[in-house]
Amino acid sequence: LISTILVVVVVVSVTLAVMLPRQNDAPTISSSAQSETVVSSNDVPSVSSNDPGPVGTTSTDSSSSSSSSDSSSFATSAPPQSSATQYLTSNGPLEAKVRMIDPTAVDSYDSCDALKEDIINALKHFANTIIVGEKANDWWSKCDPNDPNWNPWGDNYFPPTATYESSAEAASTSEVMASPSLASDGSASKVQEDSYGTNNQVEGVDEADVVKSDGTHVFAAYGDLLYAWNATDGTKGTSITRMPYNDTTENCTYSPWDPMPIAIYDYGDENGTQATSTIDATSTNTSSDPAPKDRRRQQRKRRTMSMPYYPQPCYQPKPQILSLLLHGTRLTAVVSENNYVYQPYSADKMPTLINDYSSLIVRVYDVSTVPSDGSPLTLLGERKIKGNYNAARSIDSTGVVVTTSYVDTYVMANSLWRSQPLYCGLNNTEYEEKASKIALNRSDLFAAQLISELDLNYGCDHIFKISAMQSGNNSDATNGDLLSQFVSVVSFDTSSNYADQEIPINMAGSFASGYLSSVYVSQDFVAALTVGSSYDPERSSWDQSTFILGFDISSPVPVPFAFAEVPGSPVNQYAADLYDGHFRIATTEWLWSEVNMTSRTTNKIYVLQLPSDTDGSLMELVGETPHLGKPNESIYAVRFIGDKAYVVTFENIDPFLIVDVSNPTDPHVIGELELPGYSSYLHPIEIDGVKLMLGVGQDVNTTTGLTTGIKISLFNITDPENPQETFSFVDENAYSNAQNDFHSFRYLPLSQKLILPKSEYTWTSDGNFDGFVVYDVAVDEIKPSYNISHASSADIYGGCWYNAYMPPRSLVFKSKVTTILSHTVISTDLESGVEEWKLNLDEDLNKTKDDCWSYFIYY
Repeated sequence: LISTILVVVVVVSVTLAVMLPRQNDAPTISSSAQSETVVSSNDVPSVSSNDPGPVGTTSTDSSSSSSSSDSSSFATSAPPQSSATQYLTSNGPLEAKVRMIDPTAVDSYDSCDALKEDIINALKHFANTIIVGEKANDWWSKCDPNDPNWNPWGDNYFPPTATYESSAEAASTSEVMASPSLASDGSASKVQEDSYGTNNQVEGVDEADVVKSDGTHVFAAYGDLLYAWNATDGTKGTSITRMPYNDTTENCTYSPWDPMPIAIYDYGDENGTQATSTIDATSTNTSSDPAPKDRRRQQRKRRTMSMPYYPQPCYQPKPQILSLLLHGTRLTAVVSENNYVYQPYSADKMPTLINDYSSLIVRVYDVSTVPSDGSPLTLLGERKIKGNYNAARSIDSTGVVVTTSYVDTYVMANSLWRSQPLYCGLNNTEYEEKASKIALNRSDLFAAQLISELDLNYGCDHIFKISAMQSGNNSDATNGDLLSQFVSVVSFDTSSNYADQEIPINMAGSFASGYLSSVYVSQDFVAALTVGSSYDPERSSWDQSTFILGFDISSPVPVPFAFAEVPGSPVNQYAADLYDGHFRIATTEWLWSEVNMTSRTTNKIYVLQLPSDTDGSLMELVGETPHLGKPNESIYAVRFIGDKAYVVTFENIDPFLIVDVSNPTDPHVIGELELPGYSSYLHPIEIDGVKLMLGVGQDVNTTTGLTTGIKISLFNITDPENPQETFSFVDENAYSNAQNDFHSFRYLPLSQKLILPKSEYTWTSDGNFDGFVVYDVAVDEIKPSYNISHASSADIYGGCWYNAYMPPRSLVFKSKVTTILSHTVISTDLESGVEEWKLNLDEDLNKTKDDCWSYFIYY
């Protein structure tokens, strides 16, 4: 049991990706407000100020800050930021030199040998962490190598088997919301409206989504199928493009439910030499074992391995289209293919280190002509890229995809665990000496294999230097986990003519601790918001921090540009914003270790100044707010509009805060409301000259703290110092996907209508609803107009469906609402609510009894 726990504690995943060389003259980030302004993607009149205010001006009426945002003892500031290179203290027998992140990390590498050296140093630091921790486990020093039945728990206890993980070989691999338009149909009183663009965060940056339209056709990603149909009449025929799929179960050599042969790795000498053997996990015949000592050693190995059973050992899911990008006559599909197919290790096949769960394929199609007879679109080019999908954007004809890759360090870590037979009976000194020699040799072999798997045909000079992402203290805040993931930024031209149908790509990337929380993209800047842990020596506490990795994408080749660290973590991409040369980010920091504090949370907005050509690469902290909201509240929604930030915090009530960020050095609250419930998405609109913020979230019972249904709120923000809730509507027992999936939100400024998905389930065979609601919106009223139902209770709890599911989306063409949900597409007249036509996406997909899926499919 203890051995298994130690396995879980020390196993670390690491990541890398393929990089391209850095150009001699790196492009610089524009500080103009135009490319960084955040506006409503529905083309409502801007709520932001045209003049963001000079950087050095004095904030007006700072005394107007709400009492709920005053400084308090629990409010922590951003960590000190220094340009002097510091190195981690690496306690252990191996000398390891690992830098703490500083401006030199952005300078990247001048050779792949330098990258390899840093990988080795990071691995030696990782080995030190394991060896020091394993020395505390002296059970194995009492191990008797001559006793095959020895275990530290006594004769009557047999240790549980450790989980065995196979390493399948990894495969290598803006349009703003359409402007509302007026069209005459012969009636002077009727206005036709179009709105079919994606609900984007940043003007000029089109976010990838599962549905795209050019106004003439609609393109939808339905599992492994790419659908296209006429925007105004889906009954005129469709185009169906099926992603290539290799059914790996057809020639499977393994029988279902039979134990698999398992490879055992032997790190049995100080040189780190690896020998691999494959044994039958169920075999009891040991007559062929060469010698009693070797037989006992083999038996001990069998105890620590698992004997997995696979009902379908060769099963590989169908590909899934994750997102689409559309620019002109080029449609880009980002497709995920699952990498896992069971393959036992063999002596002549090492396990791969880059161990992505899926591979990504970027495919570009020609949509200048769209078939309507069911035939596919014309493929122009494709390219496999490493990593798991995080986000994608298009900026004019440039596509940008952000991925995260993982590196499996199991092979490295496994050789150092004291439960390995080669350490049996060794005392602490002997274990440390032997493990150190193995780690030293294995680090070099590991790094060489990793560099080989990265396939760096274009060099290593677009990679942030490997660093511990922490500051202020050189005690390790990562538990040795310096290489847990690799974030890559991939760019490509969607308008090119591709030779041999291969899309050329450019890449940049960085190792990062923790996990990639979200991605912010402006027209020339990508910020990967990576959440990890930092150590606060004053409180002797591990706390969350967000490491901001900035990439310049103003030229075709992305390059590392800037970095910063702030406490806490963002709620989503809307918590970040680039405006007038400053990067603003709102985070919540959870302080669980401080039970005696006034609050266990700290909510703040941090303002960071982007570096200039002569300032290095540090995004310097120039301002931060006091704690936002009441004690113990956390941030639920953020919207930056020009020189204002709109923030919702929540625990039992919903403070709606307006923060003045016109002076980067003095951001502060100027207006506040307290309301029941909360908003998780904020959207600026304007009606009759009145500036409003529309919020979508949940109503909450203030006594029980339980949510009671969808809440839609209207906030009058014309006077930012005195915001008012003009109206709120609550739909009890209902949920809207727009609360978390902001692409499913659509507001029509000309018609003053709101279209939201709605789900209501009774958990019985009657009274269920899955569809949309169209609301009429006025300055002081929100009123449901009609429902659009996509499924009956019988559909939800019965039926035979294809292995795909469409999340809710709505588009408007000539005042006809097209709603897409689950397995159907419905067109409805915007004014009357009368259905115009319906398209069943599952029609003619040749479902069989053995291939029936339920109504909901979750990936």
